[in-house]
Amino acid sequence: MGVSVHVISDSKALSKIESAWNALTTKHSNNPFLLSGFVKQYMEFNHSKGWTPLVLTMSVGDKLVFASSLKTGNKLGVRFATFLSKSWLSPDFIVDNQYRETCMEHFLDFLFNILHCQIVDLILPAESLNLQVLKQKCKAKSISFFTIPAIGHMIIPVNRTWDEFRNSRTRSFRRTFKRIEHKLGKAGLWKITSAEKGDNQLDVVEKIFDVEKMSWKEEWRAHTGKKDTDLLMILAGSQRMAEIEPSFKWDVWFLELNNQTLAYWLVIQYKDVAYLAKTSYDKRYERFSPGICVLNAVIRELFNGPTKKVDFLTELPYMEIWTDLRMPRVRVVMSKSSALLTFIRFPLSTKAAKGILHSLSKKAPFIAKLLDSYIN
Repeated sequence: MGVSVHVISDSKALSKIESAWNALTTKHSNNPFLLSGFVKQYMEFNHSKGWTPLVLTMSVGDKLVFASSLKTGNKLGVRFATFLSKSWLSPDFIVDNQYRETCMEHFLDFLFNILHCQIVDLILPAESLNLQVLKQKCKAKSISFFTIPAIGHMIIPVNRTWDEFRNSRTRSFRRTFKRIEHKLGKAGLWKITSAEKGDNQLDVVEKIFDVEKMSWKEEWRAHTGKKDTDLLMILAGSQRMAEIEPSFKWDVWFLELNNQTLAYWLVIQYKDVAYLAKTSYDKRYERFSPGICVLNAVIRELFNGPTKKVDFLTELPYMEIWTDLRMPRVRVVMSKSSALLTFIRFPLSTKAAKGILHSLSKKAPFIAKLLDSYIN
């Protein structure tokens, strides 16, 4: 029985295959951001920004065996395709292992021969099983293919007790948090609470945005007129997936001082992996290091549960407080035109561009993260 290819460009149409989509994702991926609730959010957002969402699925009979969420557009007269969501969410193809090679072949045929894309630009996890298959199929079809490193993400394997983990860190690690707790204690009554324990979702979201309004990021928003659309989409996607997917949970942790909320961390738990999805803090209380204070409490709690891995989703210098283990990502660029690929390859590969981004990650991590979302 052959593979049939289907295209969805309307988020409402995705609802018709939502159960099959999520079942395929749950079976063949550990990435919660590939679930339908998040795909719908990114489809609607990108459509509002002038992109064409392109959800590509493949079936064998009535069985869904492949799903990918892409967007297409034109830049300077060049038609290209890329993943729908941001690179820091580690997008990938969702594929039934039995049909991987066939599906990758159909994927390339559809994008290059039917849509007539001139450039396909994707960022994949370096460990993705799809990378090598994609490379082999490009070679067989005379499609030019190159890869360069992309910004990765830091992780903590959870394979011991919290006390063992804490003792494995430096003395500076333990002193840092003792010092933060001492400063908070001198300032008044403080506590770290979890919203998962039955709080009203509307109240939780309101507390998040109360912190965001006083965040150092608010100056950037006021200057540019932009909103943190990623936060909005992750909140909406999380609320939807918690309703329909048993292996999906989300929680928000808050630091409060004298009944004032100083910081939050939004954590998504999918299967046995915890994803540190979004955070912010009230800039007026920066001297208390509220962000890392909450984060340390979150990580400590995750060590006491079923979590096997903590994923930071990106890599920034402050994360080295807890770990130096990085998981790389790879940028894959494909084109039928070797001349066009050569033209764009140099600026993507230059050490200067990487150096600028690395420098910004130390001096202005939020700006670096924004650049990463556009460059990668």
